[in-house]
Amino acid sequence: MGMSGRYLVVTKELIESIKSGEVSVHDCAVDLDIDKTWQMLQFTLNGNLLDGEPPLGYVVPLAGEQYVGNYSDMDLFMLSNEQVLEAYMALEQITPEQLKQRYSLDQMIAEGVYPVMDDWDAEETFQEIVQTVDHIQALFQATAESGNGIVFYVF
Repeated sequence: MGMSGRYLVVTKELIESIKSGEVSVHDCAVDLDIDKTWQMLQFTLNGNLLDGEPPLGYVVPLAGEQYVGNYSDMDLFMLSNEQVLEAYMALEQITPEQLKQRYSLDQMIAEGVYPVMDDWDAEETFQEIVQTVDHIQALFQATAESGNGIVFYVF
């Protein structure tokens, strides 16, 4: 087991229930689990381990104004519906070729990106990132259309 990145689609009422302690994040259905690719994707999109300029910095929110607080023993990061839409539109504009230009397994190894190891296959790892982007795009599109927000956390 490792640290897994998880997305929850949240209504305003649900996020308030989480903040008040009425609802535990652990009791909420996970809408998308990107497993261990969360930091690889963050690094590929933004060139660093923790944050990035919007809208690509919204894809794996890990710092800044998206930080909601620590609830249910989790650091939670929230995207408003507008931020979800911005991130979706930004991802939609990135082609696999452009994503490949941002990607470097060697740089990830040098920077200590979790869970990258020096014996990993670069093309296989890149394909995993592309597949993760596809899943996030689908979730963000549906969430933007529904008017809801997203909470991201690492568990």
